[in-house]
Amino acid sequence: MSASNIELVTKIPVGGNAISVAAVSGRTRLYGIYYTCTATASSFEIRNGAADSATSLITIHTPAAAGQYEIDIPDGGALFDSGAFIDATDVQITSVTLVYAGGVAA
Repeated sequence: MSASNIELVTKIPVGGNAISVAAVSGRTRLYGIYYTCTATASSFEIRNGAADSATSLITIHTPAAAGQYEIDIPDGGALFDSGAFIDATDVQITSVTLVYAGGVAA
């Protein structure tokens, strides 16, 4: 892990829309992802930047099984030098929590 303070930020859909929102502003290192989803397979991306047009660094494909899932990112984590943006394809992703160090929750 990191010698920095580890923080968490959680994003959920608003108004029946998919999650498409900046999660962390500024340079950050992502150490883990926790998400919940419905019983319909889907996917979401974590993008390096503050918009849905930013470069995708991580893509998660969810199973066709409702539940909660955790992904640990080994070693030094994944560096997002321009912040982290969560971009879900549809409303099947019901929450995403990022475990990170550096940057500021958006």
